[in-house]
Amino acid sequence: MYVLLFAAAAALVQFPVAGSVVKPGTIAIVAADSPTTSPAITKTFMDAVQRTLLRTPFLPLPHANHSLYVAKVETSQTQRGVVRSGNDELNRPGMAAGLGSLSLTLPSGKDQLHGLIVTRLKVTESLRRDSRVVWTGQATTVRASGTRTGDPSVVAAALSDTLRTWFPRQLPGPLSVP
Repeated sequence: MYVLLFAAAAALVQFPVAGSVVKPGTIAIVAADSPTTSPAITKTFMDAVQRTLLRTPFLPLPHANHSLYVAKVETSQTQRGVVRSGNDELNRPGMAAGLGSLSLTLPSGKDQLHGLIVTRLKVTESLRRDSRVVWTGQATTVRASGTRTGDPSVVAAALSDTLRTWFPRQLPGPLSVP
């Protein structure tokens, strides 16, 4: 019985490795067609993927016509409400308002409302010669816009770096990045 449990656990942690298919070489980074993503955001994410690839045995090339691989970068951003952020001290000053036995502490004005942005990055790497996909990775994060951690360049770097840590192993599904 223990042998079966051990075999089942080992099967769960083993992912198919594309190491025999994905050999280091030249790679071109191209943007996927996305009419909803601004050109500035697309460029930010493509630059982050390129910087990540520079730390691997792959050599990014400026044009897809001469590379061994092509990395197609898809990104999307969607606002999903607002969040309050600012001073997170437990004993921050505020104004107390009361009505009989009901008391309410109002914020001191140091907090701000920020849009809650869901960002998704998908990178699909394929052989240029026959467009055969050799690796795909997708990561998603939710961050507050207008904050240091919600800056598009910070988000792009976090998602790209997370995807690259899995390469060349196939991901079990989309990753969630805090």
